[in-house]
Formats: sequence, structure tokens, C-alpha cells
Amino acid sequence: MLAFLFVAIKTILSICFVLVSIALVHELGHYITAKLCGIWVLEFAIGFGNRLFKKQWGETLYSFRPFPLGGFVRLAGMDNAEEDTPEGEKPEVDEDLPVVPPDHPRSYLTRPAWARIIVLSAGSIMNLLWAIFLFIAIYTISGGPLTNIQVIEAAQGKPAYEAGIKAGDIITAVDGVKINDWSDGVGLIGQAGGKEITLSVLRNHPIRKSAAGGGIMQDDVATTDLSYEIHDQETLAFKVVPEGPPGAARIGISLAPNNFDFQILPFSKAVSKGINDGLNVIAQTVGGLFKMFTRQTQADVAGPVKIMKMIKDQSSKGIFDLLYLTAILSVNIGLINLLPLPVLDGGRIVFVLLELIFWVINSLTGLKLAITSKVEETVHFAGMIALLSLLVFVTYKDIASFF
Repeated sequence: MLAFLFVAIKTILSICFVLVSIALVHELGHYITAKLCGIWVLEFAIGFGNRLFKKQWGETLYSFRPFPLGGFVRLAGMDNAEEDTPEGEKPEVDEDLPVVPPDHPRSYLTRPAWARIIVLSAGSIMNLLWAIFLFIAIYTISGGPLTNIQVIEAAQGKPAYEAGIKAGDIITAVDGVKINDWSDGVGLIGQAGGKEITLSVLRNHPIRKSAAGGGIMQDDVATTDLSYEIHDQETLAFKVVPEGPPGAARIGISLAPNNFDFQILPFSKAVSKGINDGLNVIAQTVGGLFKMFTRQTQADVAGPVKIMKMIKDQSSKGIFDLLYLTAILSVNIGLINLLPLPVLDGGRIVFVLLELIFWVINSLTGLKLAITSKVEETVHFAGMIALLSLLVFVTYKDIASFF
């Protein structure tokens, strides 16, 4: 019973940490840039629902709400403006916040378009920076893997193939310099354009043995019920002349990092590796979203239930696995928020850009094209309904997948 209670508390705290930290840095991006752009920030809130805790500090109300699945920054003139109400009825207002007209000097709506775009995009940018910071923290505190180069494929007619390098080989050194980071190995090869270099290569030779006379030894690979494989390794040396100019030379292989050890990294190395890995995750996520929307790959959307299960699984492995998952989710949430879809930050940026386009057309033609705030909010409301419907559908699929 105590063990179950401990796991439950640990899971709840982990979920709160992941979701609140991602929401907090996102809203901090909006908050900081709004302040810098002279916009009145009425409220900074973490979570949804009725306020559990509130504190007025200066001109901004800070609040915490019971459902930590996000947060928001309420800006003057953005969604707290006076609205038309039926005659005889009082407008619905928040007693804790002042009602600010849209034309207030510090209203969001009176800021130039460039300032509004910065404020809208700052939340996602902070999510990406948060991910990079987490990678740096992981490598600084816990260290990182030592990697060399695994050859996935050697292209025919290219230097590596002609030298005898094969798929599955591991490049461990270049001209006697041991590779502890696969990107360093790629750099050494790239700098040697037109110059002969010696690659130290580790090659495995699988040997199939009969399992009829006994059990399978540790680290051997089972192949069938009656046989298993052992791997005989040998170290080879291949002389290769990379093609291309120094700095961009290639030997004609597709590769992947091969983890062979783990060590604490110097701070400078942890920072550079954290930045590099963060940028790689961002690039891969952008590529994945592009392929998903162009139907090159099947959409794989995780709902709240699946995300919470992922958080539970990673928290059971350790704090650094949980931080790694937080970084991945922060990148995904940041980039998804920039998609040009209603109710998302990217959708609001589209309306700001449309406003600029209409301004140019009006200046050139004398027309008076405009999108009213009521039309924009109607579009965003429809987008919110669609998003909630998708959320319900994905949640149903997540739950159904467990049975």
C-alpha cells in the first residue's frame, strides 16, 4: 500500500513538474515581451479553473489555478475589452481585473504589428530555449554518452565502399585519433578532403551455434528456438580519401551515433552538446510535422492520457529521463503553437499578417478592408471547438489502446 502511494505521489508530482514548467516558460515568453513592448499585462496565470491563489503585484495579478495543463497571460485589450451587450444587461466582468477599452494607450491592439508578432511568438521561442536549457542541464549534471560512428550504409562507388567498409561497421578512430563524439569524427573526415586518412573500424562477425546442447549465454542473441548467435569482433584499418573540399568532404556513408560509454562532460562540452542536441530535436520535429501535414507519414498524436503515461514511465526510470521527456514535449508544444491554426499563437499571428496585408492594399487602392475583432474571435472560438473535439477523440483512442 505504501509503495503504491509513493508511486502515485511521484507520478502526480512528475506530471505537475512537466506540464507546469512547460506552461510557465511559455507564458513567461509572452509576459516578458509584452512588458518590453509596453503592453499592460493584467494577469499571469498558471493552470485553468477558478483561482486557488492570487497576488496583486504592481499592475499585474498573479494567480495559480487547480488544473496545471497550461496557463495564460491576459493582456489589456486582447480579451478583456468592453464588449457590446444587450440593452439593459451589464457586461460580464472579472471583479479582480480592471476593464480596459481596446483603444487604451497600453492596449495590445494599439501596439504596432511587429510588437504583437513578437509577443505572440515569444511563448513558443521560450519553449524551444527551455528544451535546449534542459539538454545542457542533463549533460552538465549527469554527463553524456560517448559516441563513435556506426555505418548504416556504404554507397557503391564512393570512397568508403571502395575501401571495403560495410554496413554495420563502427568507425572508432580517424588517423589514430579516438572518436568520443561522433560529430567530431564527422568533422575530422570532413576536413580531410583530397587527403588520405586511415579509419579504424570495428566489425562484428555473427556466428550461429546450436542451442540443442544447452542454454544461451549472456549477451548472445537468440535467433530461433534451436540456435543462437555469438559475435566475433575484429579491428580493421581502411585507407580512404574523402571527396570534396576540406570542411565539406564526404566518404559516402549514411551514419548514426553509436553509444559505447558514458562519462561526465566538461561544462563547455555539455553546453555545446546540449545546444547541438536541442537544435537537432527542433529540426527533426519540424521535419516530422512537415511530413505529417504533407501526408508523407501517418499522423501520430498523443493526447493527455498518453502523455501522462509517458511521464509516469520516464519518472520511474529517473530524473534525467524525465527531464529529457520534458525537453521533447516542450519542443513539440512550442512548434505546434506556431502552426497557423485558429486559437493557437500561430493562428493569431496570421490575423496580424492579414491586417498588414489589408493595410498595404488599402493604402494603394483607397479601399477599407478590415477584419473586426468579433470576426477574429469567432474564428478562434471555432478553432477551439475543433481543438477540443480532436482532444476528446485522441483521448478516446489513447484509452482504447490500453485494452
